Amino acid sequence: MKVKLEQRLIELREEYESGQKILGDIELKLAELENRKTSLSETLLRISGAIDLLEEVLVEGQGGQGLQIKAGSSPSIIVEVPNVVRQPLEKARKTLEEAGLTAGEIVEQKGVLPVGVMAGDILRQEPKPGTKLPAGSAVKLVVAAKGKYMPPIDKRSACNSLSDNG
Repeated sequence: MKVKLEQRLIELREEYESGQKILGDIELKLAELENRKTSLSETLLRISGAIDLLEEVLVEGQGGQGLQIKAGSSPSIIVEVPNVVRQPLEKARKTLEEAGLTAGEIVEQKGVLPVGVMAGDILRQEPKPGTKLPAGSAVKLVVAAKGKYMPPIDKRSACNSLSDNG
């Protein structure tokens, strides 16, 4: 009986070591994927900024006439994208309509919400406010979904001692 127990103990130790090695490999791969994800996100952000800049340059290159001529279509009116960040979704839609635009894709984002932002408020918009677009264009809206709220941090806050700003 003792020999069987010792043999089983050896098998379990080998299995444990094998599992630890696999776990280590998985953690390395996850870290690599997270780094690649961060890098890709940064690249996409730079590309998005370049797109916004080029669109703005192209619109300004129309001679400031407020007209843009697309191939195969008649001239359209160019409007400026209003700022709808921190507005409730319905108010943001109305603001966009009043500016001659439409609410396009609406995406919910869960997580910690900034101070003053309630569920249903706009967190981000694409394109950014001030961008010039043809009337009728769609604006993508990112809406705050129910989540946790980020508390304000002031000098007396218990959280302040944990932050780098204290």
